[in-house]
Amino acid sequence: MPIVSQIYVKVNNSPKLEAIRIRPNHTPKEILSALCAAAEVSDQGTPWCEAVLKLYSSSKSLVPIGPNIPKNSANTPYNLEVILVPKVPNDDTKQMDVFLKKLKATTTILEDMPKLMKDVEEIEKKIRSSHSAGRAEAAIGFQLPQDCKIYSVPSSIIPSDPTTHLALTRASTYNDKRVKEIMGTSRPVFSAAITEHLKHPTFNIWDYNDNELIGLMESMFIELHVVKTFNINLDVIRRFLARVSVTYNENPFHNFKHCFCVTQMMYGILNVTGTITRLTPLEKLSLICATIGHDLDHPGLNNAYQINANTDLTIIYNDISPLENHHSAVLFTLFRDPKLNILATLTESQYRDCRKQIINCILATDMAKHGEILAKFKSYSAEFNFEEQAQRQLMIIKCSDISNEVRPKHVSEPWVDNLLEEFFCQSDKEKKEGLPTAPFMDREKVTKPSAQVGFIGFVMIPLFELVSKVLPNMDEPIIQPIRRAHEYYKSMLETKPGAVNVSVHTLDEPTYKSNI
Repeated sequence: MPIVSQIYVKVNNSPKLEAIRIRPNHTPKEILSALCAAAEVSDQGTPWCEAVLKLYSSSKSLVPIGPNIPKNSANTPYNLEVILVPKVPNDDTKQMDVFLKKLKATTTILEDMPKLMKDVEEIEKKIRSSHSAGRAEAAIGFQLPQDCKIYSVPSSIIPSDPTTHLALTRASTYNDKRVKEIMGTSRPVFSAAITEHLKHPTFNIWDYNDNELIGLMESMFIELHVVKTFNINLDVIRRFLARVSVTYNENPFHNFKHCFCVTQMMYGILNVTGTITRLTPLEKLSLICATIGHDLDHPGLNNAYQINANTDLTIIYNDISPLENHHSAVLFTLFRDPKLNILATLTESQYRDCRKQIINCILATDMAKHGEILAKFKSYSAEFNFEEQAQRQLMIIKCSDISNEVRPKHVSEPWVDNLLEEFFCQSDKEKKEGLPTAPFMDREKVTKPSAQVGFIGFVMIPLFELVSKVLPNMDEPIIQPIRRAHEYYKSMLETKPGAVNVSVHTLDEPTYKSNI
């Protein structure tokens, strides 16, 4: 589905919250139609009156109605005032007189608009035409408040604009206020103990807020020596990370903290295995960019949903890793902004090489390709050539992306709950829309221990043990924690008989319309 901006509105200060999606190519008339739908009035008015809309910000400033309405939040909704102004009557003067008397009687209490609307609706039932205003159906991939309805301009009147790419639209739609807050905050200062702990898989991300996580990411850039090697401006890095943080959506699992976890685990693996000394500066820059951008703008709905729901991403990318292609496209769209382009100092050949490495790494995180990549790793492990760039990079990002159980239980277990919640929400949505569902995402068929036993046993252990054959010093800091986690969830499963052992190792594997 197209990436859209979204505004929250209350009609005549009523308690009910509405959400309206707006595309950049909408005309003011189309947006007016969507606002009328939210107010449950026709954009044509009635046979006897016209609908006049006024949109006010939370500070009571009048907001122009058009495609550039600023985004807001559910906590700061716009107020949409709806006023019905009488038309000059064409016929049926008697009914018009009745309406005018009623309108005149109620204009003395215009401040009580909900009551006025109720009165007007009673009259409309008698005099309106048989064609009622159509309500646009909406479909969106992001969670909204439970009491929030969604209205949209009908797709039948949306002009096709092939020049407007989803990634370009999404990268240009962000919380500018939040970015300014981050940039206006002093850089956090970390002790030597914290920066040393950052190099290990045991690092506890729950101890830090988003501003501090951004500061820790900055320190990774510095410690990887890419800042000095490529003369990257630290303010550009900080602004880039601030934009990244607001371009990740507030999903239960695929959010900015997940981005940090994957990036930090990559940094930890490089350090505990000593691989950090064997990678080129360009490879390290590519890896940190890939881990930071690997899930940018994730909607909380996996590739199987995208394909089965026939979203715009699947049309653009022909069903081939639509999310991973989108994450990469959003990342490089951010790099097109000079204020965010941490690759600006690279030579042309360095940039092309770096771009290729980043794209390859992000595409490798598609779990539908896990079996194929694992088979390649097996062939590599027999005669591993560490000088082969693609081999070492893909191993590292694959391990980093699914590394949750490497961490201590008090750090990793909340992530399991978050992931299952995201899966369950998707499965509920698929059932509601009549789409195929996957057993490992069904809240009625899977439990946390059953999911973890399958995932750790069939995905994590085979992958990490294979990688440990070519990367040194992985057993104690990485392999052993995974085995302990496996035993922990197996013990939980044994105490809860009857649970279905459904592995989540197919995180994004296709469960298309021929779903088993």
